[in-house]
Amino acid sequence: MRNQPRRFGLTTKSFVYALGIHALIGALLLVSFNFDLGKVIAPSVKQEVQPVQATVVAEADVQKQLEAIEARENKKKLEQQQAEKRLKDLLEQTKQAEKKRKEEEKRLAKIKEEKKKKAEEKKKAEALAKKNAEEKKKKEELAKAKKEKERLAKAKKEEERKRKEAEKKKQAELARKKKAAEEKRRKELALQKRLEEERQQAAFNSLLAQYTPIIRQKVSRNWNQPASTQRGIAAQVVVKLTATGEVISARVSRSSGNSVFDRSVENAVYKASPLPIPQERGINEKFRNLNLTFRPEDLFS
Repeated sequence: MRNQPRRFGLTTKSFVYALGIHALIGALLLVSFNFDLGKVIAPSVKQEVQPVQATVVAEADVQKQLEAIEARENKKKLEQQQAEKRLKDLLEQTKQAEKKRKEEEKRLAKIKEEKKKKAEEKKKAEALAKKNAEEKKKKEELAKAKKEKERLAKAKKEEERKRKEAEKKKQAELARKKKAAEEKRRKELALQKRLEEERQQAAFNSLLAQYTPIIRQKVSRNWNQPASTQRGIAAQVVVKLTATGEVISARVSRSSGNSVFDRSVENAVYKASPLPIPQERGINEKFRNLNLTFRPEDLFS
């Protein structure tokens, strides 16, 4: 046949291929040789045409020129080695390519021989394979449809679970934020209340310090000094007042040790009613219950 390899020697195609490779190798060698020769000859010619100068060359310059010449020689050797290596590599590649080509021709011939033998078997096998493939395809389609149905059901179930979980998280987050906002509001109100109470207490303490001497002065004017009164004693009295300062009650909460003095103080508080107290809203309420201490020296007029 047209592409069948010959029994002896190379085919025309392989012969032309080998001839082309050898021609290419020869061209590379010629170019490399001319290149090296040109580099060697050119400096020599150039050196020959230079006039001789009767100049004494320093030893350092001589050494420098020798090193330059050695460097050029080393470079030339390196280039020659590289060219030889490229040639060697090219020859090896050509050898391997020829080997692969022969192996491929042998493999194709063997395939062609086996192809005829397997043709009938293949025809029978194809018919059986077609039948099996159709049955397999039908089973795969049924299995695929069943699997897809299960996947969709599972996906729907998972989607519903995620939706419920997301809704649950959303509600929990809203509840948490609401609780946090309420707690923050509660703390703010508690802080405001405490600050207001502290402010009112400070104002009350300031006013109490101002009004206590005035209250004592009015009580003093209504106090009848007992004959047994001695200095150095003190009676603590709890006084309840109305909004206008009217005395509702006056009771000794801590006795001075002298019951006559204690009773005289209570009577003096009743007689001094109404007591002077501030009328400002928020402060007036704090003056409804006063805890006052009276000493004889405070009541002597």
